[in-house]
Amino acid sequence: MRKKISILAVIAALLMLSADGWGAPVVTKTLLEWALAPVNKLSKAKCYADSCEHIIGIPYLDDGNERHVVDVYYAKENRKNAVVIEVHGGFYVAGLRQNHRPYASVFLKEGYDVVLVEYRLVDGDSTDVSDQLYDVSSAVDYVTLHAGELGLNADRMFIVGTSAGGHLALYIAEGAADESLPVRPMYFKPRGVLLNCPAYDFASYNATGLFYPKAMEWFLGPRYMDEEWMTAMSPRTRLSSYQGPLFVSSSREDFLRSQALLIAEDCGMRARPFYLVFIDSKRKEAGHVHNVSKPDLKESKEVNRKMIAFLDSLVRE
Repeated sequence: MRKKISILAVIAALLMLSADGWGAPVVTKTLLEWALAPVNKLSKAKCYADSCEHIIGIPYLDDGNERHVVDVYYAKENRKNAVVIEVHGGFYVAGLRQNHRPYASVFLKEGYDVVLVEYRLVDGDSTDVSDQLYDVSSAVDYVTLHAGELGLNADRMFIVGTSAGGHLALYIAEGAADESLPVRPMYFKPRGVLLNCPAYDFASYNATGLFYPKAMEWFLGPRYMDEEWMTAMSPRTRLSSYQGPLFVSSSREDFLRSQALLIAEDCGMRARPFYLVFIDSKRKEAGHVHNVSKPDLKESKEVNRKMIAFLDSLVRE
């Protein structure tokens, strides 16, 4: 059951963060590099997803780029004839779709087919966030147009994004409804959007001092100083474009929690329905994207259970 978060509730949450000394840490490039070091190391450990029928490495653009591919996994039990398209995170500079197989397993076990999307990474030179948005837009359009031959239901597609992938997923959903966005899908129409510890508003990075400039230059490229570009690339700028169902998760130990709460505040001000899951746990393990990287944690199971319930409610509509 979806619920509406009131403005007062969001303000109370923000005050509680301040009162309890939960102030967001200033994130440095060194800290991010340390946190992301394992992200590009391909995990070959077997998981439930591997036991499902799957197709690996389907090109969504015919340019030979090894990152312009998707993987498709098919639920083998209680199939709901609905699709979760998952966009990994990695702060724009890291990440591999294959490492999200354990997370894909959460949806597969509940009867959802899963598409894992790969995209180019920011390199400080030729590729930036706008290129990544183009990649993900191309991927979701490809899956939509080829749904029949892939055995997927184009009318029941949901997009899920994690961290930086949450930014990309929400922007794509906004673009699907707003032709004025500079980068947008042409055919994909999501039935719902689900975000885990998302990046959301670039302008707030500067305003709140969440990241040191060197960190922003690393994961956003040299255009991080271009205010017009930063605004254009931020999902917050066009939040009103997407009016569909929205699920957001974060936690006390998520260093990006202020971004999730900002989404909550913005949705409350627009009186639009959305679902927020905030894990108030002091366990360090229940931090940024814990429900994706550590799906077996008690706190992760709580988030993912509510995420599945959210999806199920939409499939039943």
